[in-house]
Amino acid sequence: MTDGTSMSPRDVFVLKQERISELDADGQAELFAEDGVLEVPFATDGMPNRFVGRETIRAVTAAALENAKRGTRRLVAHLDEVIYVTDDPEVVVAEFLSQTEDTVTGERFQAPYIQVLRIRDGKIVLFRDYCTLDAITHLWGANGGESFAGLGRTSPGGPPQESPPGGA
Repeated sequence: MTDGTSMSPRDVFVLKQERISELDADGQAELFAEDGVLEVPFATDGMPNRFVGRETIRAVTAAALENAKRGTRRLVAHLDEVIYVTDDPEVVVAEFLSQTEDTVTGERFQAPYIQVLRIRDGKIVLFRDYCTLDAITHLWGANGGESFAGLGRTSPGGPPQESPPGGA
């Protein structure tokens, strides 16, 4: 079921979760359309809230995951995952808790996420990730939070942009 054109939006979301669990930035990027968009509506501290293009998304995701890997927390699971298929055949909404574990102390951390994906022809054309920097820092520790906060200064994402009315 890796041929994107035959996958339902739900299937694409599930595969996205698998790839992010494996910290596979390249695999996740391949799920995006060439002109796909990643939006982070709750972005703060000068971080861009919109990244356009598969290669930009690949670079941003890879940089964030590489920095997070330098910390001591590892993704353990996505808990309480609920995937909503909507009346729009291209849109899927998911809510879940991500859980990490500190490899030194064994302590576990959780943070809530809501994600909205628009998938066309088996590829993500719009991915809205509704999480906060506080949640990311809680989940991944200071190193992980800094990796996401620094995106505006260290990635090809560019300056913050406002999302267009109505989305993609």
